[in-house]
Amino acid sequence: MSVFSDLTRAMSSVVLNAFGEPVVFHLEGQAEPLPGRGVFSAAHQEVDASTGVPVSMVQPVLEVRLADLPATPTEGDAVTVRGQRYLIVDVRPDGHGFLKLMLHKGGGHEASSHPDP
Repeated sequence: MSVFSDLTRAMSSVVLNAFGEPVVFHLEGQAEPLPGRGVFSAAHQEVDASTGVPVSMVQPVLEVRLADLPATPTEGDAVTVRGQRYLIVDVRPDGHGFLKLMLHKGGGHEASSHPDP
């Protein structure tokens, strides 16, 4: 483990404690909903890699620390944030132990197959 990795892990804990909020994961293959913690953004801004121009999206995002989860969320799983269920439509690892979960409000049909909290 490098010094950078150790510092990143310590910093991620501080970030989650300061900015994180409780969430509930509904993961395929898990009998029960799983409590978690993540940093939620109702609207997400992304930079287009080809142009460098910020692109504003109306897509909610939840950032979570992979080490805190008993299983890795995948597309089609669901998460409840602030009482609202969201379908996970994309999972993007950041290379430093965090996952950026791109969400779709409502959860759709796929999320309804997961148990409610």
